[in-house]
Amino acid sequence: MSEVRRWTGLHRFVVGRTLAECLDSGRDNFLLLRLIAALIVIFGHSYQMTGTEASIVDPLHRFFPHIYSHLVGVVTFFAISGFLITLSFQRQPDLLRFARARVLRLWPAFIVVVAAWAFVFGPMLTALPLHDYFAHGDDYGTAYRYFWSNISLFQLWLWLPGLFADNPIPRHVNGSLWTISWEAAMYVLVAIAGALRLLRFPWLASAVIFTLVATMVLWPFYTSDTVWSGTSLFGYVLAACFGAGSILCLLRRYVPISTGLMILLAIVAIVGRNTQPLIMPAILYFVFWFAYVPRLPALPRSVDLSYGTYLWAFPVQQTVVATTGVRHPLVLFAIVVPIVLMIAALSWHFVEQPALRFKND
Repeated sequence: MSEVRRWTGLHRFVVGRTLAECLDSGRDNFLLLRLIAALIVIFGHSYQMTGTEASIVDPLHRFFPHIYSHLVGVVTFFAISGFLITLSFQRQPDLLRFARARVLRLWPAFIVVVAAWAFVFGPMLTALPLHDYFAHGDDYGTAYRYFWSNISLFQLWLWLPGLFADNPIPRHVNGSLWTISWEAAMYVLVAIAGALRLLRFPWLASAVIFTLVATMVLWPFYTSDTVWSGTSLFGYVLAACFGAGSILCLLRRYVPISTGLMILLAIVAIVGRNTQPLIMPAILYFVFWFAYVPRLPALPRSVDLSYGTYLWAFPVQQTVVATTGVRHPLVLFAIVVPIVLMIAALSWHFVEQPALRFKND
């Protein structure tokens, strides 16, 4: 009997379970993982926001030269989203219901944070007279432009007149908002794939997604077009991570989730730490290994602070830097986290959760 148990334990360690079996178990750590990802984004941004020199000492960046902590946090969000959003459409292939659910999850909290900074906190923190803030603005636009451009999601405007001019990251009010437009674009692509009934054919859909992802990621290396540089290129990386999560969902019957494979990918990432393509698979696989393998205390399913934490962290960090002059990343992180978690709790209980009650009406 002991030999059987040892063999079973070794088999589980090496082979594990398929992702489909993990999903069918009804138990996961996604809620906890999303919150951890949001906190990792705050941690990484704390180095960026306290000075350009400080960004060099991001602990993750020091060991993996092409990776930053906040990048890992956002990549985690997109991989989870690709998996769960694709799964959502597969389980309920109703285009109108899918669209309503996505809008109710994404927009209400987003509109609140944009409006709060345009019309409440912006006027409180601006260096301009209030009349100028609202009526004329400055070279960085007006409060109204900030509001209307951002709530459209696809014409983002990151600046408010008279705010954060002397911060290490000057003028940027909420540098996290641009990723939400990429998230929304991914929802649209899933909706199109679902409407075309492509998701009913997992291998074909996976091949199409892989082709699109490969084109988006590899094309910048074969063109000098500056449109594909900087933030835009990062956006395509996030789209690729969403696509990877979607493929894992579609092929979940064939994807093993095991500690042995996780260790192997981690070793490859460490050995090839100067090569980003060897690191990203380990990060993506870790997302699903963490979601299903460790037996961790479950967070209450009725409370999800991750989205509110992500939306509010950047402007709160900018405000703390501007008003206190703090320049140590760990001090900034320690100050901001409890503040943001309290705001996220308010966002969940008074904005996000009430909106989600209309999801299945």
